[in-house]
Amino acid sequence: MNIDQREFAPLLEEFPQGIVAIDLETTGLSPLVDKIIELAAIKVEPTGITVWSKLINPKVEIPAFTIDIHGITQEMVEDAPIISDVLEDFLDFSGDLPFIAHNARFDVGFLVFAQHQLRIKLRKNEVYCSVKASRRAFPDMENHKLATLAKAFNLGLDNHHRAFDDALACLRVFNKAMEQKNRQRVRKDSFLFNVQEFKKNELLDLPEKLKVLIKKVERQTLVDIKYKGGSHKGKFRPIKPISLLPMPEGSILYALCLLSNLHKSFALNKIQEVRELNAQEISKRFKDLEKVGKNA
Repeated sequence: MNIDQREFAPLLEEFPQGIVAIDLETTGLSPLVDKIIELAAIKVEPTGITVWSKLINPKVEIPAFTIDIHGITQEMVEDAPIISDVLEDFLDFSGDLPFIAHNARFDVGFLVFAQHQLRIKLRKNEVYCSVKASRRAFPDMENHKLATLAKAFNLGLDNHHRAFDDALACLRVFNKAMEQKNRQRVRKDSFLFNVQEFKKNELLDLPEKLKVLIKKVERQTLVDIKYKGGSHKGKFRPIKPISLLPMPEGSILYALCLLSNLHKSFALNKIQEVRELNAQEISKRFKDLEKVGKNA
């Protein structure tokens, strides 16, 4: 696909050294346990635009529910390289340029964890999130999903949930945000972290007592956790786990807390205990929460 560099003039005004839009397709939502099956990057520099894109063999079975999303089957990756064969090439392609991704903490979490496993030195990439950029630049938007933004701005997104197409749509959304008068504020608000900040995270491997969460995250099954912090400190609380994410300050469990009905980040080193629930207990949790809602 030919991409006209002139389209990204606003982006290069704010990032004159260049920027790399990235997107990954994976076997699931948790970088600490799931695998990359497709990786794409679009590098915009003053000298031109270059693309890096590959399918990756995860060496595990791709779950059916993820195939329904991205359409990448076991047969498609059977002869593809494994991540250890391509990751350094991808990192050399990107260099130290800033990364931009839609919900970037998920994408970068997968890259950082893969580097951790393969003992590859972390680069100095700043990380920006086009979701956060969109929220600041276009606060009246219905929502900030990539498909919604692509449709609203007529950016084109023919193969949603394929890495190259999503990376290009993300790049165009971020470029659109850079066209706004408050683009310096947009840039500030969309910055997440520098990849090298992960050096201080000593909990990139999942502790044994928390490995029960792997299947719970995969199935998003309700569990109780006892957490050392918050308003329910030291007490069990029901949560719906969504993802296990490495973050610079320490790895987290991203989950829906049913007590507050809010999505929250729980530091793994503060989760004291995980209690599995049977079907009857799960039903009772929901009934108790309904009673609380009615009496509120």
